[in-house]
Amino acid sequence: MRGALLIESKSDVPGAVFAPGRVVYIGSADGARIDEAPRTITEAREANAGWIVSIEGLSDRTVAESMKARTVFADADTLPPPDEDEVYVHELVGLTVLSHDGATVGPVCDVYEAPQGLLIEVDTANGKRLVPWRDELIASSNWEARQVTLIDLPGLLD
Repeated sequence: MRGALLIESKSDVPGAVFAPGRVVYIGSADGARIDEAPRTITEAREANAGWIVSIEGLSDRTVAESMKARTVFADADTLPPPDEDEVYVHELVGLTVLSHDGATVGPVCDVYEAPQGLLIEVDTANGKRLVPWRDELIASSNWEARQVTLIDLPGLLD
């Protein structure tokens, strides 16, 4: 309707992310920026299936339909810092995963959202493995070193 987009939010605080006046960028389905032009959110309201968002420059239905399967995102440095027990999903990609004994398992190469929570895809020596991103599976994290250590759980990376 008049260029408004129905957006599925990946944020715990979508009201802050989709606030009118927030500058956003358009990306591909995998999150790569495809349009370098910053755009401003002009209107946003919660809907049953997500958020209905109007963005400057997307003024008609045809243009809005061309945005299907796209990503709308803001620069991370414009968002409020996460709480101590929270993390932005984009910060997980590139983390080095360590086993409980400190050995390097491999980097996080992707993140998936499942009904039960986030899954990180770890590129191990034996192929890619999915690991639930859950407090009870993480022994420790060091954000400065970009490392996360898993607990000792047989079969976790099999």
